[in-house]
Amino acid sequence: MGEKNKEIISYIDYKVKELENLSMYVPKENINKLINVFTNRQEDINVIKTRIDTIFDNSVSAYKKENQKEEFTLDDLVKTYEKIEKMNKTKIKLYLSGGLVPYILLSEKSDRKHTDLDLLCKKEDMRMIREVFRNNDLYDPKKDSLTYTVNNIDYGFEVTIDKVKVNISVFEETGDGIVEYYFNSRKKIGRIKNINAKLNDYIVPYVSSDNKKYLTKSLELIIADKLLLNREKDKKDIEKIQECNGISIEKIKKIPLPLIKEAHLVGDNLEFTSTMPRIKLEIPKKDKKNGFINIGTILLLIAIVVSLILTLNK
Repeated sequence: MGEKNKEIISYIDYKVKELENLSMYVPKENINKLINVFTNRQEDINVIKTRIDTIFDNSVSAYKKENQKEEFTLDDLVKTYEKIEKMNKTKIKLYLSGGLVPYILLSEKSDRKHTDLDLLCKKEDMRMIREVFRNNDLYDPKKDSLTYTVNNIDYGFEVTIDKVKVNISVFEETGDGIVEYYFNSRKKIGRIKNINAKLNDYIVPYVSSDNKKYLTKSLELIIADKLLLNREKDKKDIEKIQECNGISIEKIKKIPLPLIKEAHLVGDNLEFTSTMPRIKLEIPKKDKKNGFINIGTILLLIAIVVSLILTLNK
């Protein structure tokens, strides 16, 4: 039984490490409970492993279902953007990016759902823009790249406003063009994008069809981003961008696709596991028929022992 228990504990440890590689965390007390339930059992080891697999699979599925991305209309994102503009009393500019830009410029409803709002901020303005969200009780250090980065690179941060996830990414102009930094708080990934463009080709002023002025990432560069992803919704967005005033087909042809590299971030500013998604394993109660002596058996054994003692004393 000892060797079997060791194998069970080793298998549970292997399953836990699988989740950690996916940036998911199982609390220690949950692991101990799982070990307690499945050690000292009479079933075949493969049957036990299958039951452990089922528990992990079901628990992860339940987590994903509970935390799946919410979808929003274009109006939801516009309202969120307007709310941010109102709360930002500083001179710091946040620039629109992503799939909502063409619809805003065309003053049209999009025929698809959106999952987040993408904004850009200059590197030198990031400290102050964090303060804007902190002063409005919207800042969460667990969703800030500076909590995890070990190389002092600011990849930006995320906030949630009216359930809408808002990505604040960072950009800076260098001698080689624009460098853009993006942070995925769920996967703890920092992304660096090198764009061969000058600042005035990167952030561009546009006037929408309803005569509103916007500063956004250039339409040509948004197309370049979407060509890299090439999802069905990106194809629709590209078609819509080509309807916008100010789009230059010649620029699109000349702009090379950006170069991207990613890094997993695990810093020391917060305990890493405290920021990972906590997966609670739904563990069944220990089957008392397997590996345990029930009370009836104990009483029977006591009766046999007492009977033997009385017989010997006669």
